[in-house]
Amino acid sequence: MRVFEYTNKGCREENQDYLVYGSLPNGSGIYIVADGMGGYSDGAAASKVVGDALLDYIEMNYTCFEPATLLKKAITFANDALMLKRIALGTSKMGSVIAVLLVSGGYAYLAWLGDSRIYMYRDSEEVYRTEDHSIINALAKTKALTVSDYEKYASVVTKSLMGDATVDVATIHKVKIDTGDVFILCTDGFHKEFDITKALNYTDRQKCTFDSIAPHISDNFSFIKVEI
Repeated sequence: MRVFEYTNKGCREENQDYLVYGSLPNGSGIYIVADGMGGYSDGAAASKVVGDALLDYIEMNYTCFEPATLLKKAITFANDALMLKRIALGTSKMGSVIAVLLVSGGYAYLAWLGDSRIYMYRDSEEVYRTEDHSIINALAKTKALTVSDYEKYASVVTKSLMGDATVDVATIHKVKIDTGDVFILCTDGFHKEFDITKALNYTDRQKCTFDSIAPHISDNFSFIKVEI
């Protein structure tokens, strides 16, 4: 597998996106995008705690559980880690949304909470994308959205890690993979501002291009590209 990554603070003062990934036994891999939630305390700290906790748990317990169970337990572990961080900092609210890809045994296992997304491409065609856990997405299923709706709810998610006593772990999506498949994990700052093919076609040679337009992007924007 080949991996490319990019993250930038955009025109914000701080980058609250966090990208992390690692290799696992038998050619498997784990890839994580975490986005600290604006409006709460220490978004950068929240995303880093969550991302590192997910990676640590999966690396330490990879052989102990089947993949879907492993991801669910890792998410609960990350939520507990965020709770401890929140208590240590003495703050009432910290939060992060996540997108997690586990590649193992010829399958991809996808987990997400919030509006960071995972896209899957085969033969350069999009074959899957995750569905945002957001107010906007929920409203779109019942009504025609207005400008006012977007202004009020554009950044409001319905699932996230908040370091609370319990966490709503979403269903894990499992898909068979083939050589040549490509996955894109990205924060909302990327998929709201860019065509996803910008990430699909990304190599390190495009870094300077992204850097040059970053001051004109309204939010942090980040992605991980995984080529199977």
